[in-house]
Amino acid sequence: MSSPTSPTMTTSHPNEQLIQLISNWVEPLGYQVVHLEIQSHRQRVLRLFIDFLTPKEDTMIGIEDCVTVSRALEERLDQNLEVEKLFSGTYELEVSSPGVDRPLRTSSDFERFSGQEARIHVYRPLHIEEIENTNYQEKNPKQKNFFGKLLGLKGNKVILDVSSSKSQKPTKKSKAKQSAELETNSAEGNQIFIPLPLISKANLEPVFDFESGNESE
Repeated sequence: MSSPTSPTMTTSHPNEQLIQLISNWVEPLGYQVVHLEIQSHRQRVLRLFIDFLTPKEDTMIGIEDCVTVSRALEERLDQNLEVEKLFSGTYELEVSSPGVDRPLRTSSDFERFSGQEARIHVYRPLHIEEIENTNYQEKNPKQKNFFGKLLGLKGNKVILDVSSSKSQKPTKKSKAKQSAELETNSAEGNQIFIPLPLISKANLEPVFDFESGNESE
């Protein structure tokens, strides 16, 4: 298994080199770079999404965490030639939490959020030997977008329970009922396997709590 500081990358990013550079600066502080966005037209913005390097139970990224990372990066980024080339002048640095639809970019992400629902996009349709589910592949031979419950990893493949993929949208069922249905359907062969190198994009699916009117990760 990969260590927390050097997880296997699963999705490419146009600014992977910059992400790695920033990661070297924020990881000693206890944070990881989840995603990076660059806005270079009109208002110039470098937008960074962070999370804890080591998961903290019942604790989410807050304002103080964002301020800590922002202060640690401002001077270093201002002195970096690559950043200067990107913006050719002044820009604004924004640091925030990854949000309820958190991107999944590394192998450790898929392990960490096992048990939660996610949407996964692949570069091309999967072959039978890749997806390891003949019935599902025959019914969905050209599918490139998947929705289901993460069940961890098997080697270099993400295990996904697609028993809830028919609806594709959250429903007003209780969490207990949804969980029971997933367990029942999983026994009917609704697990598929998605090779990590073929994943182009993956995000957690926001969970809507209709009883409290809130959404959470």
